[in-house]
Amino acid sequence: MAFAAARTMLRTGWGVLTSHRALVAYPVRSAVTGAVVTGVLFVSIGADVIDGSSSATPLLLAGACYLLMVIVTTFGNAALIAQADNVLRGGYPGAARRIPMGRWPAILLWALATATVLPVLRLVEHDFRDMRTARGRHPGTAWADVAELALPKIVLEGRNPIGALQDSRWTLDRAWGTDVVSSTRLGMVGYTLVLVGVSVSVLVGAVLGALAQARLGVPYGTAIGLWLGLAVYITALVFVSAANAVYQAALYHYSVDGRTPPAFAADLTRAFQP
Repeated sequence: MAFAAARTMLRTGWGVLTSHRALVAYPVRSAVTGAVVTGVLFVSIGADVIDGSSSATPLLLAGACYLLMVIVTTFGNAALIAQADNVLRGGYPGAARRIPMGRWPAILLWALATATVLPVLRLVEHDFRDMRTARGRHPGTAWADVAELALPKIVLEGRNPIGALQDSRWTLDRAWGTDVVSSTRLGMVGYTLVLVGVSVSVLVGAVLGALAQARLGVPYGTAIGLWLGLAVYITALVFVSAANAVYQAALYHYSVDGRTPPAFAADLTRAFQP
């Protein structure tokens, strides 16, 4: 049920995203940045291996690469939300609303939280809520659900991350009721899909690169294959994140207006289930 709802919401977000080239440009730029960043990472790690040093440099570079990609994607999604807001209102991207430059500190802080705090919350919160329910306590609305409305509030209302989260909890409770559970989050299933996806993509790239190196004499074929596999996966992940950003903008409109935007052809009353 949750998987079907998630697929419907993301498919609808994808439809809005691809309806205008100007909207597609945001995830394209993020994906290109991701390919460049991972390319630099692979070159740096390769140089470290050739030097024969067994330092922690590869791990530090991988951590920096992950953090930079989350920041780039978050800023891209923030800009996308601002433009999707125009489309959901019946306008066109680029017609009016843009992110004021003064909001970049709040967006950066939210990106850092997205990279570090929120993944941990999503992993542990489900079990914590089950423990509270088993003890007869009110489990409360999950913070991972509350976070769905935070970035639109930062972008469209100019709030700081803490204020956005606090107001998002109140808004979510008012619009969908207290003690709700998102029908569009995949939880551990989502993390499993991410791990499987990146593993398969990198493995296929490495195998094809190794074959190209062995049969065609392509220099560093395996490394190039690894990079291309990871770049393809990052591109797919960026576009899924962009479709989710459009969905978040639609959620924001529903929470404010009490109705689903005409451009978003999905039933947002079912976005969160008790």
